[in-house]
Amino acid sequence: MKKWIALTAALMLTAATGTAFGLEIQDIENGSAILAEAAWAETDDSLSVAAAEAEASELKALEDAADGDTAEKREYILTACGDLQAMHTPEGVTLVDSCDGIALIELAKTADLADVTEALAQQYPDLVLQPNFIYESAISGDPGYSVQWGLNNSESVDIDFSQAYSFLNSRRDSLVETVVAVIDTGFDYTHEDLAGVTWTNPGEVPGNGKDDDKNGYVDDVHGYDFAARKHLRESGFSNTEYGHGTHVAGIVGAETGNGIGVAGIGSVSGKLSMMNLRVLTGYGGTGSTYDLVQAIRYAEKNGADICNLSMGSYEDDSLMRQAITKSKMLFVCAAGNERVNLEENPIYPGSYHLDNVICVGNQQKDGSLYRQSNYSRLSVDLAAPGTRIYSTLPANQYGEKTGTSMSTPLVTGAAALIHSYYDGITAAQTRELLLSGCSRSSALADVVASGRYLNVYRPLIAKPQETYLPDKTPPVVEASVSAIEGSYKELLTIKAADDSGILEEVRYARGSRTKAYFRGGSGYEVELDEFDTGTRNMGVPGTYSVYARDPSGNETLVKVTCTADAPSSIKLNYTKKSLAKGKTFRLRATLSASGANGRKVTYTSSNRKVATVSSTGKVTAKKKGTVTITAKTGNLLTAKCKVTVK
Repeated sequence: MKKWIALTAALMLTAATGTAFGLEIQDIENGSAILAEAAWAETDDSLSVAAAEAEASELKALEDAADGDTAEKREYILTACGDLQAMHTPEGVTLVDSCDGIALIELAKTADLADVTEALAQQYPDLVLQPNFIYESAISGDPGYSVQWGLNNSESVDIDFSQAYSFLNSRRDSLVETVVAVIDTGFDYTHEDLAGVTWTNPGEVPGNGKDDDKNGYVDDVHGYDFAARKHLRESGFSNTEYGHGTHVAGIVGAETGNGIGVAGIGSVSGKLSMMNLRVLTGYGGTGSTYDLVQAIRYAEKNGADICNLSMGSYEDDSLMRQAITKSKMLFVCAAGNERVNLEENPIYPGSYHLDNVICVGNQQKDGSLYRQSNYSRLSVDLAAPGTRIYSTLPANQYGEKTGTSMSTPLVTGAAALIHSYYDGITAAQTRELLLSGCSRSSALADVVASGRYLNVYRPLIAKPQETYLPDKTPPVVEASVSAIEGSYKELLTIKAADDSGILEEVRYARGSRTKAYFRGGSGYEVELDEFDTGTRNMGVPGTYSVYARDPSGNETLVKVTCTADAPSSIKLNYTKKSLAKGKTFRLRATLSASGANGRKVTYTSSNRKVATVSSTGKVTAKKKGTVTITAKTGNLLTAKCKVTVK
């Protein structure tokens, strides 16, 4: 089934005078296109050109594309005052049709466009000549594209998807990878329109029952089922359980141009992959804070750039807020569907006023906000099509759904394209660029911030591609040790900062550690004050390692030496011991010879019902089980012995 569309980004040819031109992008409000007008110097005869693509090098390609490079004839649309039916056609030109000041002409392949334009301009001084742009778009190869009104809607508003597609299609070689975490009910990653854009964990071997990459999750090949606490299922996806997430995933990034199903937004780049993270269960889709926070952390650690959260709660969840605040990812969140004013009853996480959170309302086909969508001039950042949205469903099916859950992944897909186009862009910069590039509508003025609705094309042409270069500058870290008056301990002072203004984490650990050690999550977190400084008391002599990482992954590791007058090590005569109920044995601690302070050792049992331990280290077995006995020095050195009572 072949579908055809006429791209709005058209090449305009006009008779004029001049030898040089410059292209200027102009914003046409409430329209479906952004056109470019030409500014000319008035000298010799020349062509006046206005192109949607503001690059002169592409004009020849657009001209050739009027009806295909291999066509024997080329079609152009001519508009002018005067009787076009009485046109005296130059050599190589055929008048095909004419109606109401518009004429369709054909140019032979050998006809010179400049000569033809000059000849016609003598008859019609106000001539405008435009190629009859009829492309077989790759997106129109998807059968469902014709009903995806939010992408292609000649009757009212759409998101300028075709322009964004045309713009990016010729720039694919310069685009970078983007990973979107779809945190939802889970999606059918075997779906014909989703399999090719589903994220794959490169460190995991499918189906071997092992945690190959040592990230704490077994067989997390395409993501993880946090609701069930196990790897994702491989078949049997039902619309009841997985319908919501599968529909959302299709909107974000169903394969565009594969001749199957629907066109996803983010897949236009050819660099999108979607991480499948299940936290919601049941037909209505409900989940817990714990599962959601775990999914967010998983996404962060495994390289996701954007999180789609088509969910919400009216409870202000401090743990979730903390997870989002600390994250470098962009979170695109649903505004909700209860017709609630979010200024009076906020929904979370959408109502968090953070620079990495976007809240999305549901726009319907006529451009207004859907009657059930939550609204707010402060908390709803923008609207996007969300009414009767056609997308993927489990088992290679397709269908419509309505709600802010459908609006949200449209914005996520747009954010993914921005991330792929502008290498090095941060979550905050993506948010700012996306919102500043929105279209505006008076119908949304009182229900959405600034009356904004999604436009996927404008952010892509707003700035030069090289505007956001990757941050390659590591954080600056200073660590020093000083004496504490009246104590044998010493003060570790850490000062850390980054040119981005953000530090993803600052941690320290005793011992000479590597960056890889801290990447694995080890070490103690350091909270910095408003002066970018944090302190810790140290009572164990030796080397300490301090680590900092910025949102771009740049790392710094420094080391300092503590000379506290205390033991540097402790060892026990047993690290594990088995004994029968009622039996005893004695633990003896050996401390380093150096260090005059902190040498007193105390013993504790993790379960006194299984085994007890005296102040001198005598262990007595009480009942069958396993227990850990811990020996601790005054300067907080520890050693452990695992005791099994038979």
